[in-house]
Amino acid sequence: MQRVADDDWVAEIGEQLPVSPLSALGLFLAAIIGARLALEHVSTRAILESVFPLVAATAVVSADRWLVSRDVSTRDRFTVFGYGLGGFLAAVLVTALHLYVLYLEGTGARAPLYLLLMGGTVGVGAGTVAGVYEIQQRAAVREAERQSARLEEFASVVSHDLRNPLSVAQGRLRAAFTSGDPEHLQEVDAALSRMDELIEETLSVARSGTQVEDPHEVPLVELASDAWTVVETETATYETVGDRTLQVDPLRAKQLFENLYRNAIEHGREDVHIRVGPCDGGFFVADDGPGIPEDERDEVLEQGYSTAEEGSGLGLAIVRAIADAHGWQVAITESESGGARFEFTRGG
Repeated sequence: MQRVADDDWVAEIGEQLPVSPLSALGLFLAAIIGARLALEHVSTRAILESVFPLVAATAVVSADRWLVSRDVSTRDRFTVFGYGLGGFLAAVLVTALHLYVLYLEGTGARAPLYLLLMGGTVGVGAGTVAGVYEIQQRAAVREAERQSARLEEFASVVSHDLRNPLSVAQGRLRAAFTSGDPEHLQEVDAALSRMDELIEETLSVARSGTQVEDPHEVPLVELASDAWTVVETETATYETVGDRTLQVDPLRAKQLFENLYRNAIEHGREDVHIRVGPCDGGFFVADDGPGIPEDERDEVLEQGYSTAEEGSGLGLAIVRAIADAHGWQVAITESESGGARFEFTRGG
């Protein structure tokens, strides 16, 4: 489900509230119903009148806690609260009209205010269910839009980046037929290998754009170490400075670290040093290379952006796609040694 930007005023207000509005409403209603049960000395009549509204109020609080545990954004939780409050007001209105009809007929009702409260409580429960369904539908639409955008990016990158090696392969193949020189075939093989590499990297971006379905806990040190063993590091070095447990898809998370290592080695010194460790709300990967200029930090995670002549511009795009799939926000800053520092944290 969607996370909101750091400057979203709704998120800022939500973070300042001591209790979620939906939980506060559910607890308030449950407390009133519970107090009434106590005052009625838990009579059979009171139980029959109150059991369903009490269950509804408890379910509202449980639903809100479930949304929080799923890292649902503050804005989406406010949407569910709005639906719950709307359900409360609608149910109160309907109950009030019914009580008014009884009043006109001269029959009246026992404890009308309490009946209004019970009707409203059931309305909150129904509204909360509708709100949860609404934000799930929104999340599905947003995910479909993201997938569509990634497919468009995939087609664009493939058509653009494959054109050059394809032209080289065609030219060299014609030269081989004309001259009979086998060296041209070596260039054809190199061009085909480059095309295969581009296709694999671009497919990796497309595949990484989906949500992680079954993450499990893996130590940060284990992920960082496993990724280091499969990267051609030459004289580069790395260290871990602390540890924490992450909820991840291990294969995708390992690929994220691999791409960050390769990026640091390709754009840094031969003896670049990389540090991995926990930070507030997530983890970081930093190096002592030349760093990334501040005005380029928003661009480096986009597909096709590369400062290297032979670069595909897909390495950090893959990092961004894997981070998105895990619900992480990516921030690029300057490391303590002046290099690049990538921070991965949970969105608000």
